[in-house]
Amino acid sequence: MGKLTIKEQVLLAYYINNFLEESEQAMMELEHVLRDSLQENYVKAVEELQEEGLVDSAKEDEKERITNEGVLYIDNILHIQSESTDGNKLAHVKDNLLIYEIAFTVENLKEYIYKNVGITNENN
Repeated sequence: MGKLTIKEQVLLAYYINNFLEESEQAMMELEHVLRDSLQENYVKAVEELQEEGLVDSAKEDEKERITNEGVLYIDNILHIQSESTDGNKLAHVKDNLLIYEIAFTVENLKEYIYKNVGITNENN
């Protein structure tokens, strides 16, 4: 069983959000989950991801989004083939989270990620 660092859990949440239907509601839900889950560590985690070039602020709304480098990072740690189509990425995340029994340390992020890739209580 692998364990994701807090930074990787945050990046995975951005990754999931990247492949959801783009909406203001989806962005607000992600931001709420991150702020609520990490509290005072939220700013530090996002700053670290920015410094590493894994997330960046979008010019149109100043909201954080995962970069291409961030997508490749998650693809690598979850063993997702880079040639997978965007539509299949969430299915691959679901499968790999279940197969590799990835452990989370931030329960709210786990719930957000599981919900958005279709893992229910019956699956885990």
